[in-house]
Amino acid sequence: MSRFAESAVTSVFSKIQHGHLTVVTSGQTYHFPSQDTPLVNDLPDLHAELRVVSDTFWVRLCTMNDLGFSEAFMYGDVECDDLIPVFLIFIHNKENMQDLDSRLSWLFTLPQRLTSYRFLNSLSNSRSNISAHYDLSNAMFSAFLSSDMTYSCGIYSDLDGDITASYSPFPDQGKFPLSPIVESAPSIEAVLSPATSNATTAVGSRETSPVRSDDQLHVAQLRKLQHIVIKARIMPGQRVLEIGSGWGSLTMHIVEKLPKTQVDTITLSAHQHAWVTRLIEEKGLKERVRVHLMDYREIPEEWEGMFDRVVSVEMVEAVGEENLEDYWRAIDKVLKKKGGAGVIQGITISEARFAAYAKQVDFIRKWFLVMQIFPGGLLPTLTGLITTMTSATSGRLLVDSVCNIGPHYARTLRDWRSRFLANFSQVEEALRKDHPGVFDGEKGAYELAVFKKKWIYYFCYSEVGFTTHLLNDHIIAFTREGNDGMGCDVFE
Repeated sequence: MSRFAESAVTSVFSKIQHGHLTVVTSGQTYHFPSQDTPLVNDLPDLHAELRVVSDTFWVRLCTMNDLGFSEAFMYGDVECDDLIPVFLIFIHNKENMQDLDSRLSWLFTLPQRLTSYRFLNSLSNSRSNISAHYDLSNAMFSAFLSSDMTYSCGIYSDLDGDITASYSPFPDQGKFPLSPIVESAPSIEAVLSPATSNATTAVGSRETSPVRSDDQLHVAQLRKLQHIVIKARIMPGQRVLEIGSGWGSLTMHIVEKLPKTQVDTITLSAHQHAWVTRLIEEKGLKERVRVHLMDYREIPEEWEGMFDRVVSVEMVEAVGEENLEDYWRAIDKVLKKKGGAGVIQGITISEARFAAYAKQVDFIRKWFLVMQIFPGGLLPTLTGLITTMTSATSGRLLVDSVCNIGPHYARTLRDWRSRFLANFSQVEEALRKDHPGVFDGEKGAYELAVFKKKWIYYFCYSEVGFTTHLLNDHIIAFTREGNDGMGCDVFE
């Protein structure tokens, strides 16, 4: 069976015309395209190598498609020093594979998705779904997030500053403060300095590279937080609802930079609830911040029309297609009828890919339960977000502006991956503390290696998705009709 599977896979790979893929087995080395091909390769510098350790690799590909490829990598059936060029080769060759009658044609549309696991996201399972990811423990995430603990896309002054020869750990020194978020934040003028880049190139593994200062990531997150505040036009003294607390960075930014603001923030993660609760107590902000362990569909009646602003950063991905209108109804319900406004930021998938993406239930159920990345969610399209906003609110909410910061996610993910690899001993310590005995002995070492490779795969897979615009990250500002306080700053 493995010989048949190997023949089938190499037949698919023989269609590769852009870039070079080398597959090394114990018996031979394959080159795709073949070294004697007469075709001119328009991506001669794009190289990737896979080393087949077990023939199970071929069988996994034939029987489980993309799940098979990911699990073959995680479980050690195949080795790869750098997944990024592998994914790029698959993407650049997808046109060659469209007419191929093969179960392996999925490879050349990677990565179509970041999250889904599409089962009905009921109130009863929502909390357990969120906990499966975030409740891995705060310590585990602190190993790769910056000191502000923001787990969403940052906004950089230079998209590719980390992969250019002129990179400096502190390019914004003197313009952006590098102190913790609770002490100071960039001014509006500083935050809005143009973010430029000559490219949005995905790069390979940083496992052997020195990890630079995390200040770049920290500053990028501060810039993004301030951008959300500006787009929502949050003013001193206003009451704000945040749907999806994270680890409290946006809430803290709002209350510490805008006098007399009041924030209610809701989360389904017990770990995050405890973290934010402790944070506001330490900072003496209990009178201005209230954190609730609550589903957005359980918002109390007394909140109706009580909030000036609503913000929600990369939470909508966990809502699911079936509940998008409920999500918008909740926002519409709590916003003041006059002058209400807000911002959501969400990872989106292209309209052209959505139908196929949404149908792949079986793979997503298994893969993202294993991966624990936003289980229970479904990436929306930008069109879907705007359409459901309009339909759910009967037009009471209007789009004020839309921007896409998706390319900045590629660098954010590179920074996270660098820190994850450099600080993996901290990750291991957190895992051992949370799961005593699981990672002991030879079997435990294997489980730890699988866990590590899951996250490497996730970081690389997602980076390429954002680099190539297969995935995007849209910030949508919305308002009530007649709100003359929103202004119009086109350079934000």
